Order: sequence, then structure tokens, then C-alpha cells
Amino acid sequence: MVFFLFFAATFAVLDWIAVATNHRRLEYVAKPATMLGLVLWFATTLPAVPAPAGTWFLLGMGIFLAGDIFLMLPPENFIKGLLAFLLGNIAYIVAFNLPQPILQPLSLVFLAVIGAASLFLLRRITRALRANKQGELIGPVIAYAAVLGLTFFSTLSTLLRATWPPQAAVLAAIGGGLFVLSDSMLGWNRYVKPIPNGRLITIITYHLSQLFLATSFLLFLDLIAL
Repeated sequence: MVFFLFFAATFAVLDWIAVATNHRRLEYVAKPATMLGLVLWFATTLPAVPAPAGTWFLLGMGIFLAGDIFLMLPPENFIKGLLAFLLGNIAYIVAFNLPQPILQPLSLVFLAVIGAASLFLLRRITRALRANKQGELIGPVIAYAAVLGLTFFSTLSTLLRATWPPQAAVLAAIGGGLFVLSDSMLGWNRYVKPIPNGRLITIITYHLSQLFLATSFLLFLDLIAL
């Protein structure tokens, strides 16, 4: 239902305002409400018996909603939030790779670029974690970065799939890129050094990534039209 998309957009803007003004109470409501709206929009657009790919993507969205909630709780819940986001990424990877992964020469280029960028970021973040005596986070952060990279690779791979309409594939690739940008900025801002307006940019790119990815999937499933 389009109502839920409007619901998500409204609370996304409210969340951006809350982050920009450091209004924590509003953020605690608006952040999960945004993802909830996107989940309901996606779920109500699916047919009664959705394709397996649609089911996996919806599962991922629900897990990301849980992750959003964990990350708003006190710091001791950070690992729970990280685990939720890791599982959500795995669900997205499955969704984008059904019925099977696609490997072409250009795929190796995608992997090489993603791998090089991930190594650069991980070196800086793990160095900062050691300096801050947070070495116990290094393993989970590396695992999450690897899975996030595979998510981005999976969204880029839609550009090589004949079954994906060009509009859907482009949106998927942009959404995957925004997702990586959002999480990379979150890690850099939290552990390496503050970025001007870092939290605001992180939440905007996160919301846009989820919107683009969900829209791309509905286009792929031929359930909406642009």
C-alpha cells in the first residue's frame, strides 16, 4: 500500500530532523517507524504467495528493523545490533542471488574494487579499535565488513543479470552503494574520527539505501512500475 510508503517517508524526514537537532526522544520513535513503514509497504505489495526471493528480502528488512532498535539501546547492545545487521545482510545476499549466483569476468572487477576499499577501511578502523582498547570488536567488525561487501557485490551483480530490468538493476546497485557508504561512515565516525554531520549523513544514506533496494526488488518482481 502506498500509504505505508508515505508513512515511511514522513518518519524518515522526522528522523533526519531529530538527528540534526539531537532530539533523542523523537529519534527513538522516528528511526524504527521509518523502517517499519518500508517493511509494511514491501509486505503489502507482495502477492499472497510471494516468490522465494521476495520472502528472503522481506525477512532481511525485518531483521534490519530489529537491528535499528538494538543500536538505539545502551552501548552494551551494540553487538546485538551488529549481529542483527549481519543476519539482515545475509538474507539480502540470498535474495539477490536466487536462483544462483552469477559470475562473469566483470564480477572479478567488482570483487577486486570492493575488496580493496574494504581492506583500506578495515585497516583504519581496526587500528582505531586497538588504540581505544576495544580489540574484542575487531573480529565482529571484520565479519560484518565481509558480509556487507558481499551484499554490495550481490546488488552490483544485478547489472549482469538478464532477468533484472535495467531500472531495477541500477536502483539495486545505487542502494547497495549507499548501504556501504552509510555503514562505512558509521564505523569511521564512531571509531576513527568524527565526520562533520556524520550521524545525519549516515541515517540519510541508510534510509535511501533501504528505499532504493526495496523499490528495485519490487520492480524486479514486476509488482510496481516507475
